[in-house]
Amino acid sequence: MAIEETVRRSGDMAQGPRKKSRRIAISNKRQITVPKEYYDYLEMDTEANIELEGNKIVITPVRENNDDFSEFILKDLIDEGYGGDELLQEFNRRKNNIRPAVEAWIKNAQENAEDVDSVSDLFDEDE
Repeated sequence: MAIEETVRRSGDMAQGPRKKSRRIAISNKRQITVPKEYYDYLEMDTEANIELEGNKIVITPVRENNDDFSEFILKDLIDEGYGGDELLQEFNRRKNNIRPAVEAWIKNAQENAEDVDSVSDLFDEDE
């Protein structure tokens, strides 16, 4: 069953439009396997970031491109008074919310019959 078919919708797009959980095994070497549907859906490659947030482990794909708005996010957080560990945690939270927000933006544009297939289509000026 595809991940899109079994997700539970969330009302807060900032937290991501989808949530799904699944129980996985941990080997005696403390290794886990990312389910294929998650791996494919997130377009993961050979590395992932792992973070400890309270009592949760958060695993996210590594993105090599630099169009993730990191500098803008950091500037806003510093302007808002974040520092230390709180700065890092809030930065990671906001950075991880960019992709779901952009995907929702693309989907909304497509549903409104706009010719949009990618992020660059959203920003292309009409000729």
